[in-house]
Amino acid sequence: MDRGTHTTVTALIDAVRERTVAARVAEAAAFVAVGDWAAAHTSGAVVGDPITVLGVWHDETYAEALAGDHFLELGGPGAPVVAEFCISEIAAARGCSFDAARRLVGDVVELRWRLPRVHARVVAGEVDVWRGRRIAQATRTLTFEGAGFVDRHLAYVAGKATGPEVDRLVAEAAARFDPETAEAERAEADGGRHLTIELGDVAFADPLTGSLRGTVDVHGTLDLADALDLERTVARVARQLVGLGCDEDIDVRRSLALGEIARRCDGITTLEYDAGDATTGDEARPVQRARREVVLFVHLDQAAITGTLNGFGPDIDACSGTTGIDLARLDTPGMPRGAVTAEQVQAWCGSPDSTVTVKPVVDLNAHDAVNGYTPPDRIADHVRTRWPRCVFPSCTRSSRTADLDHCEAYEQDGPPGQTSTRNLFPLCRRHHRMKTHRELRTGRRWTYRPTNPAAGEPPDALISTSPMGQRYLVDRDGTRPWPEPDEPEPHEPDLNDA
Repeated sequence: MDRGTHTTVTALIDAVRERTVAARVAEAAAFVAVGDWAAAHTSGAVVGDPITVLGVWHDETYAEALAGDHFLELGGPGAPVVAEFCISEIAAARGCSFDAARRLVGDVVELRWRLPRVHARVVAGEVDVWRGRRIAQATRTLTFEGAGFVDRHLAYVAGKATGPEVDRLVAEAAARFDPETAEAERAEADGGRHLTIELGDVAFADPLTGSLRGTVDVHGTLDLADALDLERTVARVARQLVGLGCDEDIDVRRSLALGEIARRCDGITTLEYDAGDATTGDEARPVQRARREVVLFVHLDQAAITGTLNGFGPDIDACSGTTGIDLARLDTPGMPRGAVTAEQVQAWCGSPDSTVTVKPVVDLNAHDAVNGYTPPDRIADHVRTRWPRCVFPSCTRSSRTADLDHCEAYEQDGPPGQTSTRNLFPLCRRHHRMKTHRELRTGRRWTYRPTNPAAGEPPDALISTSPMGQRYLVDRDGTRPWPEPDEPEPHEPDLNDA
C-alpha cells in the first residue's frame, strides 16, 4: 500500500470515528430533551404515592378523567408520574410507535430520577444511551434504596458492564433491600414457564432462501407434568393420523397432531358416525372430527384478476416464468400478516372438514354512507381495507382490531350520511382516546382531517395536528412531518366522538 492510499484509508477510518462520536453526542442530547419534556409534564406526585383523583379537570366527571389524559407510573418507586398524552408528541417527533416512545420516556425517567450517577455519564456521552436504558430497564422493580445501591456500584463501569453483570447486581440489590419480595420470587418455581407462537410477519419467509413457508415456530417452557401430558397426547394423535391415511414422517405428524388437539379443545368439531364393522360385530358410534374454520381477507388487484399488468399483457417474471400474481395477502385478526402462495391457501381450505368464509371484493373507488351512528359491515370492511393500519401518526396497529372514528363528529340531529366511507377512519383504542379527550397541560387534543388535493395537498392522505401544533402527513406509505399552513387551521369543534 503506497503512502497516498494509506492516507486515504486513514481518513476514512477517522471519518467513521468522528461521526460515531457525533452520533453518540446527538443521541445523548435527544435523550436529555426527552427527559426535559417528561419533566414538564409531571404532577408533583411520585410512583408509590396513594392513588388520588386528578385535580386538573375540576369541571369534568371522574369517569371522564379516567378515560382522558392521566398520569402514568413509568419509573420505579420515587420517580415522578408523567402525563400519558404527552408521550404521543414524542412518538410523532421520533417517528416511532406510542409503545416505543412510552418505553423511552420510562427509561429516561428511571435514569434521571433514580439513577442520577449513570444518567450523568450518559448525558456526558461517556456511556451509550442504549447501555443506560438497559440498566434502567433492569432496576425498575427495585425499591428507591435498591436503585441507589445499583447506581453507586455501577456508575463507574456502566460503559462496559455486560447484561449478566447488571442482572446479578440488581438481584443482589433486591435481596438486600427487599428480601421478602426476593424470597417470594425465588419460591415461584413456575415463573419461567411460557408458550410462544411466533405469529409475526417474518414467520412467512424462510430467512435463508426468502421463500414463502406458510408455517410458524412454536417454543416454550412447561411444567414437567404438563409436558408429559402433552407428549402423551401428541404421540397418541400422531399415531391416529397414520390410521387415517397420513403418510408423513413422524415430525410432520406431530405438528399436525398439535393442530388437531387445538381444534378439538376449542370445540370446533362436527359429529359424524362410524358405520361400524359387520365382520366383528362393532356397532355404529358417534365420532368427533375436528373442523377447521377458515376466514381469509384476501386482497387482489387488477393484475390478479385479469392476469395482465395495466391491461397490456402478462407481467412475466424473467427468472421464474410466472406472472407473480398467484399470491394471497392475509390481513386477518389473530393470523400472521403477509403473503402466502395459492397452494398454501388450497391446503388450508381443501380439507372436507374445513368451513370456508369468502369475503366479497371491496371496490375502494366506490362511496357508501348510512344515516345511523354504527357502520354496517360493508362500510367497516371498506374503511379497514382502505386503511390497513391505525391512521394516527406512526402507529402500526392493524385496523382490523381498531375503532372506527368519525372524523367530523357525529351529530344526533345532523344531516344524513354522516357515517360514510369518507368520514370514517380506523384509530386504535389508545389513539382514539387521545383524539377524543384533551391533554391535561395544554387543554388541547389531537385532530386530523383528509387532505385537499385542490389545495395542492397529496390525495388519499390525512393531516394530523398535535396539541402543540405539530403537523404530520399520514398516508398508506407511512408518516412524515408536514409544513405549517399559510393561515391557521380552523378551530376544532367542541363536540367529538365519545
